[in-house]
Amino acid sequence: MSKPLKLLLIEDSEEDCLLLLRQLSRGGYAPVHKRVETEKDMRLALAEEEWDFIISDYKMPSFDAPGALQVLHDHGGDIPFVIVSGKIGEDLAVAALKAGANDYLMKGNLARLVPVVERELRDAEDRRNHRTVEEAVRRGKAEWEAVFDAVSDMVIITDSDGRITRCNGRVNTYFPLGYKALIGQQIDEIFFGSDELERRVFRFIHSAQGEVDEDIRFPKLNGWFNVASYPMRFSGDRTGIVFIIKDITKRKEVEEEKRTSDRELLTLYAVAFRLQYAQGVEKIMGDLLFQLHNMLQVEFSCIHLLDRGNLKLRASLGISRSFEKAMEVLPKGTKYHASVMGGKPFRGDNPDDTFPPKALEAAQEMGLRSWSAIPIKLVNEVMGVMTVATRSERSYTERDVFLLSSISGQLAVLIENHNLYNSMKEKAEELHRSKEELRENLEKVEMANRELGRLNTVKNNFIGMASHELKTPITSILGGVEFLLKYADIKMTPEQRTIFTSVYEGTVQLRRLVEDLLSISRIEAHGPNLHKKEVPLMRLCREVHDMLLLPLSERQIRVHIAADETLVPVDEALAQLAIRNLMENAVKFTPDGGEVRLSGKVLKKRSLSRLEEELRPFYTEMPAALRWAKEFFVLEVQDTGIGIPVEERVRIFDKFYGVGDIAHHSSGNTAFMSKGTGLGLSIVRGIMDVHEGAVWVTGDNKGSLFSLLFPVK
Repeated sequence: MSKPLKLLLIEDSEEDCLLLLRQLSRGGYAPVHKRVETEKDMRLALAEEEWDFIISDYKMPSFDAPGALQVLHDHGGDIPFVIVSGKIGEDLAVAALKAGANDYLMKGNLARLVPVVERELRDAEDRRNHRTVEEAVRRGKAEWEAVFDAVSDMVIITDSDGRITRCNGRVNTYFPLGYKALIGQQIDEIFFGSDELERRVFRFIHSAQGEVDEDIRFPKLNGWFNVASYPMRFSGDRTGIVFIIKDITKRKEVEEEKRTSDRELLTLYAVAFRLQYAQGVEKIMGDLLFQLHNMLQVEFSCIHLLDRGNLKLRASLGISRSFEKAMEVLPKGTKYHASVMGGKPFRGDNPDDTFPPKALEAAQEMGLRSWSAIPIKLVNEVMGVMTVATRSERSYTERDVFLLSSISGQLAVLIENHNLYNSMKEKAEELHRSKEELRENLEKVEMANRELGRLNTVKNNFIGMASHELKTPITSILGGVEFLLKYADIKMTPEQRTIFTSVYEGTVQLRRLVEDLLSISRIEAHGPNLHKKEVPLMRLCREVHDMLLLPLSERQIRVHIAADETLVPVDEALAQLAIRNLMENAVKFTPDGGEVRLSGKVLKKRSLSRLEEELRPFYTEMPAALRWAKEFFVLEVQDTGIGIPVEERVRIFDKFYGVGDIAHHSSGNTAFMSKGTGLGLSIVRGIMDVHEGAVWVTGDNKGSLFSLLFPVK
C-alpha cells in the first residue's frame, strides 16, 4: 500500500519534476505535490499547507537552494530539506548542508532518493517526539513549582542531616529571611532556636524510619502546628526528608470553642430539663447549685431572693458556716444589696469590700478567690442574686458571666412558674369550691323554677277559672245597668244617673280586664292551639270594624280599610283579637276629626333589611320566621293621634303598662274613654309570637303606626 507524502518541489523544470515523482512512486510513496519557482510562491505554499518534505534544485533563474533554506528558516518549521541538482560543487554542497539542508543528490543518480526520504522523515519524527517530551518536562516542572509555592502549608525539604535544601513560598510568611537565607540552615534551629532543647523533636523526626505526624507548639512562632514528615528515597536509600508543617491554630481554637460550647450547652440542658417548677423553690435552687458545681467546676455558691426588700439566703453549697451566717440576710443600704439591685452582673478576682465585713473575713478563711454575682431577673424586675466562686486564680470571663446570666434567667422563670403554679393550684381549688357552690345554687334555682312553674300554672288556672266564673255575673250586671240607663225610661236624678253611669263604665272595664286576663292565661298556661287557615286579613279588619260600629258612631273619626284580599295563614280568632286591640287603641288615642287607616302588603325576604333595623329595638333575638320564611304579609294600623314617645315604644308591650293620662287621649264621653287594663298590646305581642311573627310601632307626634308581620311561605 502506497504511503502518502505531501511534497513541496522547488524546481523550474517540469521534466525533472516528473522524474522525481516517478522515482518516489516506484519507492512506495503516493506523493501529493506542489511545484514553485520563486520565493513568493514558496512563502505562500508554506503558509497555506503543512508539508512533509521539500526537494529543491540548487540553481534556478530567479531562485536558488540557499534562498529556499532561508525562507524555510524564516517560516520556522522542521521540514526535511534535500537538494537535487544536475551539477554542484563540493564546496557549495558543504555550504548548503551547513545552512540547514539535510542532504544533496545528483539528478543523474536518483537511486538514493527514496532511502534519503525515508531516513529524513524518520529523523524528523524523532526530533518532533523529542521536542514534545522536552516541552512536557518543562511544563511539568513549571506546574510543580507553581503548585509547590501555592500550597498553603509550609513545605520544607531537608537532606538526611536536617539542612534545608528547598522550601516553598509559604515559609517566607513565617520566616521573612528570604529564600536564599533559609537554604542550608538547620530546620530545628529555624523553628526552635540554637539553645532550645526541644529542637530534638525535629532530630527525633529525622531519625524516624517512616512517616511521622504530630501537633506541636514552636517557641519562635505563635499558635499550634501539625508536623508531618515523609522520607525521600532513591534506589532504596533515604536521601532527604519532606516536612509539611500546617498551621492548625484555628482548628485548635475551634476545638476549644466546641469543648467550651458543649460544656455550656450541657449545663443549660441540665438546668432546663432536669429542674421542674413543681418541685418547690428550695428544691429547684438546690438542684441548680449542684448542677453548677458539677458542670462548671464551681466550688462555692449561694442564692439570695428578695424578701420584703432584703436579700435573704435561700440556698447554698460548699460555703462555710461562718460565711453562710454572715450572708444570711443582706439588708437595704449594704453595698452588695445596692450592686444587686443595679441589675447588672459584678465580679472580682478576690473578695473585696463589696461583701459585708464578716462575710469578707469568712471568705478569706475558706480560701475564696475568683467570684461572680449574677442578678436573678425576670424581664427588668430583680428577684434575687446568684453568687458563684472558686479557690483557683482563674478569673470569670465575660463568656462565663453570659452563661451564668442565661442560667439565672432560667432560674427566674422557674421561680416565677413555681409561684404561678401555686397560684393556679389555689385558683383551681377556689374554682372547684365555686363550682360546687354554683352546682348547689343551680339545684336550688332549678327547684325554685319548678316551684315557680307550678305556682304560675296554679295562678293561670286560677285566673282562667276566676275569669270564666266572673264573666256570667259581670254580663248580668252590665246588662241590667245598661237597660236601666238606656231603655227602662226611668226618671233619675242627676246624682243617680252619674252613679249608674260610673257603675256601667266600671263594669265594662272589669269585663275587658277579665277577657284580657282570660286571653293571657290561655296563651301562657297552655299555649294557643293554633288552627291556621288562609284568610284575607283585610276581611278580618272589616269584621272588627263592624263589631265596633256602635261605639264608633259616638266619635267623629274616619276609618279606611284597604281592599287587599291576600290570603294569610293565621289562627282566625287570635288574629281578629290582635286587630281589635290595635283598632280600639287607634280610635281611643285619636281625637275627633282624625282618621285610622288599615292596610296590608306582601314583602319578599330580600326587602326585610329596612324592617330589621326597625325591629331590633323590640326584639333581642329576631323572630325565627325571618330566617326560614321567604314571603311575609305586613298589616299596618295607622292613626293620627297623639303618638307615642320614642323612649316609651318598647315598654308599651309590657303587661299593665300604660302611657300618659287617658283624659288627654280622646274627646267626648264615649265607649273608648276608659283607660284600659294595660294588657291589650301585651296580648298582641303574645299572639304574634305564637305566629312566629313580629309587632312593632313607629310614628311621630302626629300619630302612630303599628305593624304586624305574618310569615306567608
